[in-house]
Amino acid sequence: MPLNIFYGLSRSQMDMFMTEDNPIRRQSESVTEESIGSASNYLNHGGMWSLSGMTERGPSKYSMSVSMYRGGARGYGRPRTAPPDLPSLLLDARIVYLGMPIVPAVTELLVAQFMWLDYDNPSKPIYLYINSSGTQNEKMETVGAETEAYAIADTMAYCKSDVYTVNCGMAYGQAAMLLSLGAKGFRAMQPNSSTKLYLPKVSRSSGAVIDMWIKAKELDANSEYYVELLAKGTGKSKEEISKDVQRPKYFQAQEAIEYGIADKIISSRDIAFEKRNYDEMLAQSKAMRRAAGVGPQAAPSGIR
Repeated sequence: MPLNIFYGLSRSQMDMFMTEDNPIRRQSESVTEESIGSASNYLNHGGMWSLSGMTERGPSKYSMSVSMYRGGARGYGRPRTAPPDLPSLLLDARIVYLGMPIVPAVTELLVAQFMWLDYDNPSKPIYLYINSSGTQNEKMETVGAETEAYAIADTMAYCKSDVYTVNCGMAYGQAAMLLSLGAKGFRAMQPNSSTKLYLPKVSRSSGAVIDMWIKAKELDANSEYYVELLAKGTGKSKEEISKDVQRPKYFQAQEAIEYGIADKIISSRDIAFEKRNYDEMLAQSKAMRRAAGVGPQAAPSGIR
């Protein structure tokens, strides 16, 4: 009797396992809250670097503008502290941005932002903008855990504030599920955005067969949660969604609306997604920093 049948694993489940120590897993584990913030890059690297020079040891070729800042450049007017980073500015506008695969550091940041905004003013909506491939990359390799997406979904349901969702590029897999769970009537698509549904997948594993069996059971549970939450968001039956996602299912903007994942294509005239005056918000942020004694105004003489 084949081992996969003897231990209760189907052939497709056996095929899903790879070694634990693979480049994709190492890449996902290297993402931290600090590495996706701009403050550290501003202070340590000048704010940006050339991707053409990236190696496993980090950036090796910096752009000219960055090189100017390294080593004693503070005397030329560069502030001693980082400016407000983009996530902070967006947070002032009650915008939460999911712009990369769903890995633990991303989940930690998004959950914290949801909790703060809900505490700050539960009567105002929270805007979740999504441009994410979910828990897999473009090669359908797993880079994150489905449980991270479920933590975000549970936080969205926990918040008293309505959560307005926007697909501003792509929403694949678990990201599409989060898109569908936004407040009904306020789930928007950019005209050229795309959506794709696919079933969860685990990293392949070696070792004791019992460990592989446990991971197969975890995969079944994650798939069930995924279908259940999609059914809640789209209004379709679990049976229909289970059938549709046996193979990756791709939608253009209007097709995603017809399927029930979203409600409308976003328009510049849509008052629900009002534009913000970011110049005014930045001025307010600078005023707060001056009042707190932080920033170039607080720097010692000769360093401003």
